Amino acid sequence: MSEARKTPQSHFTGPVVIDPLTRIEGHLRIEVEVKDGRVSEARSVGTLYRGLETILVGRDPRDVQHFTQRTCGVCTYTHALASTRALEDAIKVEIPKNATYIRNLVLGMQYLHDHIVHFYHLHALDFVDVTSALQADPVKAAKICSSVSPRPASADGFKAVQAKLKAFVESGQLGPFTNAYFLGGHPAYYLDPEANLIATAHYLEALRLQVKAARAMAVFGAKNPHTQFLVAGGVTCYESLTPERIAEFEGLYKEVNEFVNQVYIPDLLLVGGAYKDWTKIGGTANFMT
Repeated sequence: MSEARKTPQSHFTGPVVIDPLTRIEGHLRIEVEVKDGRVSEARSVGTLYRGLETILVGRDPRDVQHFTQRTCGVCTYTHALASTRALEDAIKVEIPKNATYIRNLVLGMQYLHDHIVHFYHLHALDFVDVTSALQADPVKAAKICSSVSPRPASADGFKAVQAKLKAFVESGQLGPFTNAYFLGGHPAYYLDPEANLIATAHYLEALRLQVKAARAMAVFGAKNPHTQFLVAGGVTCYESLTPERIAEFEGLYKEVNEFVNQVYIPDLLLVGGAYKDWTKIGGTANFMT
């Protein structure tokens, strides 16, 4: 382990509170008790009350899906689908095979969309030092990228990302990279500059790809987030079963799936491989799944 990765011995004792904990769906308050530099107890408190169960009292069961999917702005459709399936189970209705296929296609795109957003836009910045990317060697970054992914990478592409990032930093309008993300050189970051440049470049690219995943969901779901095509007994989008709309969905699916296989998974292994010591931190026997 390099000197930068070593955590200094601490004998701190006392409470640590993080409130709010952001970049999740619904803010949390985290309370940690530390004794002699080690966590002795930890608690999480949900501070954002949405009250969906209360809102649903007295509602028509056919309308429930439109409320439950507001639980989340990312994994919206899953809640609508679960509500609709619950209603179908209650009234004992079987849906047509085509309805199942369409529902599953939209669910598959939701799956791809969620993984892209979760890795890059919700937690990558805990592990990727964006400012370090400015010190990277674009040629070396391209070689590393090509060694872990079947997709060709060019030094010119990474140079363009560095130029964009430099202008972004100098503008002072840091947007999603404000405050805690700009801790250049902090020892909690393990990646070298080239890996940081790769991950930052793909973070920006993933912003476009997640939009395409959402568009694919809207081909059959009418909109995203919060689809509008479900109904107890099937779906309401059979007019979308034209060669043109199916080809549109298929094209978007192939593009997103290619990004997942050639960019997301290699990045996951690249970043995760640098933080193997994190697998030894914490632990619990209380996972529901």
